[in-house]
Amino acid sequence: MSIGGSAGRLIDHVNSGLRSLAPIAAALCVAVTGCASVVNSDAPTLVVVPTAGATAVPSGTSAPSVGATGVDVPQLLVLGDGTNEEAGMWIYADDGGWTRGAKTPGVTAIARDGEILTLASQGSLEFREVPKPQERGSSQGMKLGAQVPLGTVVSVDCLEPGRAVVGIVDANGLEFAVVDADGTGRVLTPAPDSPFGPSIAWLDAHRLVALSTDNRQVSRLAVIDTAKGTLSLLHGLVGVRAFAVSPDRLWLAAAIESGVYVAPVSDWLADRGPATAATLKPSQVVWDLALSGDGSRLAMFSGTEAADGTVGDIHEVGYGRKPGGWARIFDSPVPFSQAIGQVWLV
Repeated sequence: MSIGGSAGRLIDHVNSGLRSLAPIAAALCVAVTGCASVVNSDAPTLVVVPTAGATAVPSGTSAPSVGATGVDVPQLLVLGDGTNEEAGMWIYADDGGWTRGAKTPGVTAIARDGEILTLASQGSLEFREVPKPQERGSSQGMKLGAQVPLGTVVSVDCLEPGRAVVGIVDANGLEFAVVDADGTGRVLTPAPDSPFGPSIAWLDAHRLVALSTDNRQVSRLAVIDTAKGTLSLLHGLVGVRAFAVSPDRLWLAAAIESGVYVAPVSDWLADRGPATAATLKPSQVVWDLALSGDGSRLAMFSGTEAADGTVGDIHEVGYGRKPGGWARIFDSPVPFSQAIGQVWLV
């Protein structure tokens, strides 16, 4: 899956409800700025300033990009312009341009789970076929219990045939909930310690991975086993800001201040060092990742942090796994003003 609500994917209408909350404000610092693994409350302002050629384009047209010569670029779908009224799909195709797709009012999180796209709105989930992302699919209401907040769904991941996990933000902060196939939801137990980001994903029928912090406010990946009722920290990488799990649940990517790393899930669980997929510049920040179905392609939503803390020059950057390592396959300015989430279609 691609984490539709990874740590940096809190959109503006969600951010506005979190600014008064110290734990979540600290989360934004870790996810969107260059404050390394130590959480603080001085969250910067995200300002999308498209570069030349990246202005919004009408439906059916595209914006230019820079791609690697002779390398096919699979389709990437981004849920962009994240207000409830204007949310919509943008597709980056192998012709090197962006195409505006259908609007998706009310959708606040997205994920790819196998060959199914899961779109989350307040109180409901919609399931679409990956080859037909523009066509509406079946819906499932979420019957959330009294312990689950009735807020904005900022993260979703679904196990076929319908068991989901969601991250929900309200005035009191962030809460994770497991939703059964009949729509009944309950609070995730155990939950990550001091959760500062909404990203969460299934590894298998009982285990999930999420972000967590220790008592020194250092962020790591944590594995929650719902059958055993345990939570275990992974120590192979510290200062994790965002992560993504491939739809086949065999690969995991994570971003820290200096780079992006990818390895099989089995290596992460064994605390074996992941391979470097991308090295980040000192001023570069990454707040959303997506892995393709088989983990062979990586996309990251990235920007450049200015001295005043604002983040601009927003690009979508793609990498492909080759026999000798990872290579960049495209670098495209984005035509949308915000990004809710992203998934690979092929």
